[in-house]
This record gives sequence, C-alpha cells and structure tokens, in this order.
Amino acid sequence: MDIRERARKIRLFLMDVDGVLTDGRLYYTSQGEEIKVFHVRDGMGIKLAQRAGLKVGALSGRKSEALKRRLEELGFDEVHLGYNEKLPIVQSISERLCIKLEEFAYLGDDLVDIPVLKRVGFPMCVADAPQEVKKYSLYTTEIKGGYGAVREAVEFLLRIRGDWEELLNHYLC
Repeated sequence: MDIRERARKIRLFLMDVDGVLTDGRLYYTSQGEEIKVFHVRDGMGIKLAQRAGLKVGALSGRKSEALKRRLEELGFDEVHLGYNEKLPIVQSISERLCIKLEEFAYLGDDLVDIPVLKRVGFPMCVADAPQEVKKYSLYTTEIKGGYGAVREAVEFLLRIRGDWEELLNHYLC
C-alpha cells in the first residue's frame, strides 16, 4: 500500500506529549508545580485535523494539570495520561472506538513510542527523535518537538490525503 492510500485511511491522529507537543524539557516552580510550554501552531494543526474530520488524541507517561487544561482547550477526543506502556492503551482505544490500528496516525519522539509506531497505519516522529525511532516512521518532521512539529505532521498528512486545499480555502476566502 502506498503512502497516499495509508494516509486516506487515517481516522485518528494520536500523539505523545513530552518531546512532541512540548519540547521535552521539564519545568518546575519553586513550589514543585510542573509548567508546560505549548506552541500555538501545534494548536492550529490540531484544529485543522479536527476540521478534516479526524479524531485527535494524546498519550503520555506523565500527568500534568497544565497539559490537561491545554488538551481540554483544544477539544481532544482521547486523553490518556500517566501510562508508560502505550501499546495496550492504543489497542484499547482501537477496540472501544472500532478504529483499526491501520487507521491510526501516531506522532512520537522516543524509544517508548516504537511499539506503537510498529503497529499503526501511519507512524511519524519529530526531527529530534533518535535514529531508532526514525527507522519505524513513514515521516519525520523537519521541526523539533514542541516547536510546531505537530502542525507540520498534521499538514503533511492532510496534504497527501487531499484535504489541505479545502482547509486552506477557508482562510483565503
């Protein structure tokens, strides 16, 4: 199956968080509160995916109130925080939503993402992912995680699906 056929089958865009939606660095206040930094273009990319009819989801080994708030603001369909073993969660989502793994796009950044990347229909990773992760990805962004890589990955997927022009026209008219 060629890359366009694989892209057209996608119904759910799922991503890791730390190192993908954020730059992967951990920030703490003097009171021990965790702070997350998000790029506004990634939020736009998520909204574009939703406008194209894709469900969006986040899967993270960490829990964070700041992250929960951002995911709620963006209207994520699936939010799974605090899970280090990601593949069982992905399989559970697949069964619950009746979406085959080949209908998942997944954007990851590190070794813990490899089991998922090996199983989904459209595996992707960010530019600063290790070579071992890139090996299992159909697409590697040019942008590092946390700096608009989600937007880039979504745009790439939407372009090869044939959705991009219609979405772009919304802003040009």
